[in-house]
Amino acid sequence: MAPSTPPGTVPHPTPAPPVQPPNSRRSQPHPAAVLATLTACVFLVGTSEWVMVGLLPGLAAELRQPLPAVGSLVTWYALVVTVAGPVVTVAVLRLPRRRALLALLGLFIAGNAAAALADGLGTLAAARMATALTHSTAFATALVIAVSTTPAAHRGRAIAVVAAGWNLATVLGAPLGTWIGGRYGWRATFWGITVLSALVLLAVATLVRPPDPGTRPAPRAEVRALLGRGPARVLAVTVLAQAGLFTVHTYISPLLGDVSGFSANAVTLLLAAFGAGALLGNVLGGRLADRAPERALRTTLFVLAAVLASLTLTSHTRPTAALTVPLLGLVTAVLIPLLQERALAAAPGAPTLITAVTASAFNLGTAGGSALGGQALGSGLGLHDLPWLGALVVTAAAALAAFTRPTTHPTS
Repeated sequence: MAPSTPPGTVPHPTPAPPVQPPNSRRSQPHPAAVLATLTACVFLVGTSEWVMVGLLPGLAAELRQPLPAVGSLVTWYALVVTVAGPVVTVAVLRLPRRRALLALLGLFIAGNAAAALADGLGTLAAARMATALTHSTAFATALVIAVSTTPAAHRGRAIAVVAAGWNLATVLGAPLGTWIGGRYGWRATFWGITVLSALVLLAVATLVRPPDPGTRPAPRAEVRALLGRGPARVLAVTVLAQAGLFTVHTYISPLLGDVSGFSANAVTLLLAAFGAGALLGNVLGGRLADRAPERALRTTLFVLAAVLASLTLTSHTRPTAALTVPLLGLVTAVLIPLLQERALAAAPGAPTLITAVTASAFNLGTAGGSALGGQALGSGLGLHDLPWLGALVVTAAAALAAFTRPTTHPTS
């Protein structure tokens, strides 16, 4: 899952845009074009991360490296996002949002171009780490700009549109990138992301002109708002849940290929099915987050553990594996808005920073899960053992959520 920065995060509402002179209003681009541009930013950031899962077999073959070594690219990317996300976010809090997003996109383009030109695992890892520096902050900045450029009555709709870019990355971006990598080589995938990102940068420069909020957020105040047991609890549950998922998901392509017996094209379709399940799960999770988030969080964690455990058995036959993969996507995506809602409820005074820190928690879990999966394979366990191992980790997250005091602060 993922997911690394998660979809559906709602940043704290910013002050209404100041009244513009008539001539300035006429020069403003259509709001739909602005939202489409911001959605494309999120789509490309998500695609850049998720596509690595599908590219691992091809990378291992061309670079002549064992699968766990290549799988470490997922681990290190997630670790950099974990550490750099809050740091980069704090560093750009006082910058105009449009300028910050343009700078982040520039680094994102350079990182993907360097990945396409990499001549070995080391240079590819360095390029991926540069890309990872932009991950959390670009996502959070796009969402905040969407809020600041939309009338108050339609801000929820605007956030949903922009956050949908992450879901589209799982449904369309990652499967398409995997297909391109299988057909034309993994370098073609990174070149494709580079070219599309350059076009999006031009669109941001042309179309995105958020209003000046007048005052910049105070980094110290947001940091202080994060201190406390509530945020720590939610972040710990997030790390464990994501770690359990990515113990399996990092190696889902070889699992479906070597254990289930699917062809490379069929694996691509199954990854798309995972994303389709995630789209439905995101809608369901948002509704549950509005009604009974604590109860839904506990229940979903136990269900996710059960689905992962079942994959140990269902992965041995193609029909049952094909049914389990989209179900796994659905349950995983249900969990994301529940965790996000609880994080925002735990730190209502730090909406910008909690967005980045939550992304760091997801990516710390991704790093831990991919490393655990690699260690398990290196110690002699098989690909079919990874699902039950991931289920144990998610069960620990469920226990933590069930037996600690829930977050009771109102969301903002």
